[in-house]
Amino acid sequence: MTRWLAPSLTSESKMTVATLRAQTTDALLELAWEQWSQMGLSGAPPERREERAADPEALLLFTLHVARHDPRLFDEVLDWLALNTPLISTHRLRHLYTDDTDRALAEAALAWAATARRRQPPAQGDPLPPDGDALEPLFPALPSPGEALEPAFSRHGFARPPLSASGKSQPPRPQDPINFAFRLRRLLGLGVRAEAIRTLLTIRAPRLSSGVIHANAAFAQRNVREGLAQLHEAGVIDLVRVADDRHYAIHHADWATLLRLPSAPDLPFHYDWIPAYRALTRIHRWLQQPQLEELSPYLLASQARTLTDDIADDLSYIGIPAGLHTVHGTDSWDRLVSLTHTAIANVRNNP
Repeated sequence: MTRWLAPSLTSESKMTVATLRAQTTDALLELAWEQWSQMGLSGAPPERREERAADPEALLLFTLHVARHDPRLFDEVLDWLALNTPLISTHRLRHLYTDDTDRALAEAALAWAATARRRQPPAQGDPLPPDGDALEPLFPALPSPGEALEPAFSRHGFARPPLSASGKSQPPRPQDPINFAFRLRRLLGLGVRAEAIRTLLTIRAPRLSSGVIHANAAFAQRNVREGLAQLHEAGVIDLVRVADDRHYAIHHADWATLLRLPSAPDLPFHYDWIPAYRALTRIHRWLQQPQLEELSPYLLASQARTLTDDIADDLSYIGIPAGLHTVHGTDSWDRLVSLTHTAIANVRNNP
């Protein structure tokens, strides 16, 4: 696996929009391939085994964006989804949508997978897709598919050629650390409890606040609270009150034994995939705007500062301070370049 390292930036070496766009796209596609190829998708295995537990819905949503620049990856992910839909929480996936593009891409993918699993065309009562000329190309670099369109995507506003499942995907191997979420879902079902246990087991901390668990579970706060109460009533997690907040603890060694792992240190590691993928997706989508290359340095820096401000909270959550208070004028573009490389390095190389 290619190790992504953040380059040093100097005032004498200004990175262009086109260069940052190409570097970011290549790095994010490589990241997606590395993750999916360890989850059952057809592809060359990476050089290094991922020791962090994946977040399946966050990864799926991220990949549906970046893989618009790699049709093979996009189609193989759809093939994987058709086979492994029962392992994906559509309810949780929908909680991760941030805008209409998220919703359209994910709903189109889910609709196609449902049709592929039934091996039959959409029901006669389904609405007709819009005219092809009114659709957005799903793959911007490819020629228009003309009149031959995939209905599941055209109904959600995207033009792409018809697709049949390749049948190359496999179910995830539950013993691999990256597939820990799937293993817990087989044990506890597709719901809050599996996500809460995954968070408690993979974050190496004596106890976690309900807020941290809620952020990683990605379900409604009320559902997370009820799920934690049920797990506590079942006697598998402990409740610790700290001031006005509730904290929860879990016996890692007991769960390692249940899961037939040698010891607690053999449990997978945690990573904050949701804010990381969300920030990287925002950066990548922003860079795809063709008009950026026509902007003056001042306007480019101004828009870069706005984007950096929008993603500052997500970057901070994964340990990358935006440092906007130290940046002025056209330096905002250089700051965004630096943050982009640092965020990619954080995701790729951690640990």
